[in-house]
Amino acid sequence: MTTSILRHQSRGACLFISVALALFFHMVSAWGQSVDFAPVVDEPIATYVRAPEIDGILSKYFKPFEPGATVIVSQRGAILFRKAYGLANTKENLALRPELSLRTGSLTKQFTAAAIMLLAEQGKLSVLDEIVKYFPEYPEHARRVTIEHLLTHTSGIRNYTELPQFGAVLANDVSVDEAIAFFKDAPLQFEPGTRFSYSNSNYFLLGAIIEKVSGMRYPDFMQQQIFQPLQMHSTFVETAQSPIAPVFGYTQDRKGIAAVSYYSMNWPFAAGALRTNGDDLVRWNVAITKGMLLRRESWDQMTAEHTLKGGRRTGYGYGWFMRKLSGSLAQQHGGDIGGFSADTWRFPKEDLFIAVLTNNDSHDPAADSVAEQIAKIILRP
Repeated sequence: MTTSILRHQSRGACLFISVALALFFHMVSAWGQSVDFAPVVDEPIATYVRAPEIDGILSKYFKPFEPGATVIVSQRGAILFRKAYGLANTKENLALRPELSLRTGSLTKQFTAAAIMLLAEQGKLSVLDEIVKYFPEYPEHARRVTIEHLLTHTSGIRNYTELPQFGAVLANDVSVDEAIAFFKDAPLQFEPGTRFSYSNSNYFLLGAIIEKVSGMRYPDFMQQQIFQPLQMHSTFVETAQSPIAPVFGYTQDRKGIAAVSYYSMNWPFAAGALRTNGDDLVRWNVAITKGMLLRRESWDQMTAEHTLKGGRRTGYGYGWFMRKLSGSLAQQHGGDIGGFSADTWRFPKEDLFIAVLTNNDSHDPAADSVAEQIAKIILRP
């Protein structure tokens, strides 16, 4: 067996676990308010004038008897497109449905960032805090690393999923402290704040900070303080102890499409353990657009492109990449984690949101490419 890794991909910048031979490892709000959403409903495809064009492309990409995808598009609060393709479980011939939850890998990061901002609004931490305030045992080099460095991938802390020994421990159900011990002694790649380098270690540490500050387990904090207030009832942070979900993950090996083998969901944690569906992601987008859960200035801070020492921009905020597509500015993030691939796009000016969630990490075209194609169709004059 070869060494397995979680791979950072340039477009999705996500969490991806792979092993050769078919082992692809992969608030109530701060204001105390209740957020009220109308239920997302499955409208006929023909409702939106360009829906048949989108459906035609997706039907060609995702075959009925293979792992598939769920796709949702919303604009100004209205659902333009919502449909599932392919199978959730090929062995049982179980159809994939829009309401089913899929693993989404690094889409988790924007939710973790929002949790940090929520705690900051409550006066329980500052993004300028050095992380040794929360990890006094961390090596000396961390004294220059702040929470904001973690949020913006400018800390210099090495990506634990790229360390050579990661494949040997990937199936181990580690604790948070054990996982941090795995990577904390690795020397920094660069002086904090001077470069951008995507690292899952950054968001793992953010999850641990959330636990220390809140006194709650990260999955419980996210459930109580973010998912429940936003009525994201199909969303949760998966752990090794979570029940088996109906949607299985698949990959491509030398013999064809195969189910991925076991890997511990304790490893992705706050960097990539989110499981959700398109309906809940629309609710999430509405909350961002309307400034719910967090103050408007906090959302704006999260979606502002970070600037390095010296003035160079990184193209990344707190949990989002800043993109431009068809002349429109967007916030985008992808996520790949063993057997699953996801991608989302937010176009603030057009109030447009697109999510593509798949249960095949080797699908061609990948989720990010599919999402881009859909965006180009909708943004077309």
